[in-house]
Amino acid sequence: MKQRIDTLDFLRGFALLGIIFANITVIILPSSIQTNPFWSETLSYAISERFFMIFSFLFGIGFYIFITRAVNRGDRSTTLFIRRLLALLILGLIHQYFQPGEALLPYAVFGFILIPFYKLKPTINFITAVILMVPAIFLGGSYLMIFPMFLLGLCMGQWKVFENIATYQKGFRWVQIVTFVLLPVVIYIQYFLSEQNGKIEQAGAISAPFVSAFFVTTLTLLLRHNIIQRLLTPLKYLGRMALTNYLVQTALILLASDLFHLKGNVHQTTLMNIAIGILIIQMIYSTIWFQYFKIGPMEFIWRITTYGKLPDRYKSNANYLKSLKND
Repeated sequence: MKQRIDTLDFLRGFALLGIIFANITVIILPSSIQTNPFWSETLSYAISERFFMIFSFLFGIGFYIFITRAVNRGDRSTTLFIRRLLALLILGLIHQYFQPGEALLPYAVFGFILIPFYKLKPTINFITAVILMVPAIFLGGSYLMIFPMFLLGLCMGQWKVFENIATYQKGFRWVQIVTFVLLPVVIYIQYFLSEQNGKIEQAGAISAPFVSAFFVTTLTLLLRHNIIQRLLTPLKYLGRMALTNYLVQTALILLASDLFHLKGNVHQTTLMNIAIGILIIQMIYSTIWFQYFKIGPMEFIWRITTYGKLPDRYKSNANYLKSLKND
């Protein structure tokens, strides 16, 4: 069994940090949306677009890793991935009921389109991603950016960028510098389009690729230092069970809304504080969980539905669960 690429778990955790701040605003409409609709709608969309793109990018890398490791094991890689997508599709349909606009359903749909691109050269995938990204940016909308980001993640996987970060360090640095220099420009364009012209989706789509690229490269370079990795360890565990935590975020937001009657009766600032509280809870239980298990609970179920049985390398978790049941 090949080791996990820890940097990807850190990035998944980082993406979850931003996604909850957008989702909580969508699920619990704050009272501030009545007095300042621009603030609530623009802020929510701007945040979600950036972190949604990172999540999509990581899905593309995950697709490459999954298929490649299945091929190396001699498994029917395409069949397994299709089963994996079908499970995600069902989960997304259920989740869509509780959180309209969630990510799992479109990920599953676009995931089927992604399959044949695995056999193409990474350069072709990269060029295709860039070409598709241009109309997606100008037309606006998160869904249009999913597939280009899938392809971008796929070609990064094919080039083994995150498996050989030291080799590509200069490239990471250049992307970081260029996107940092362009940030004031794209943020101003976003502000101008959204506030002056009301083109919120187009504004967010234009700035998101640059902001997301800056976030990914900066965090990746920071993680080259052991002290940073140790300090951000809870973030890694948060991302290591990203599917579980993504769904639990929705559950906790809905629970807080029902218990305290928050919908339409709470200020945006209070929602941000609730989101922070949920993230702290998730980091704590995620850290504790991985002291005993190798995989998150929803990830565990996802594996079983993918393979039709429990893979040998995860049977230690099942044995542990049995021992707890027998005690």
